[in-house]
Amino acid sequence: MNRPSLVVVAAATLVGAACGGAKRAPTPTPAAAPPVAVKAMPQLPDLSKVRVFTKPIVGTPTSKRGVTSARLVRLGDLKYPQRAWDQGLQGWAVYDFVVAKDGRVDQDYVRLVAVSDSIFRKPAEAAVRAARFKPASLRGQNVASLVRLPVYFSMERPAKVP
Repeated sequence: MNRPSLVVVAAATLVGAACGGAKRAPTPTPAAAPPVAVKAMPQLPDLSKVRVFTKPIVGTPTSKRGVTSARLVRLGDLKYPQRAWDQGLQGWAVYDFVVAKDGRVDQDYVRLVAVSDSIFRKPAEAAVRAARFKPASLRGQNVASLVRLPVYFSMERPAKVP
């Protein structure tokens, strides 16, 4: 059965501040519908007070003053889990991570914040770890930054990050 490798990326945010760059672009409708009725997308809870990194991260600015936000350039390859597709399950996973000075995700600092269903954890994490960003900057110099990224798995409104 054909299944999409599609995702809606809601937004990339510098923890505590806005970050742009994640745009939605329509994609073709999947070739085959799931074998069951599509379940409603679970609501994303308020995660504004959730912190997964409780100690300062070396190399990131201690203040947000004068820091431009990192911008999502490309999300890694994302595959819709076959079992979720077969069940008509939609959901999301939210990750906090550090974007290094070169725009790559620092593999030592990738943490799950919340997930609607554990089936979405691994594919979302793989996509986040392979993502590329235009790094944050401070006074014209690239700096590492902390980013929070929700990744949605949607059957009804599929989209991709250009």
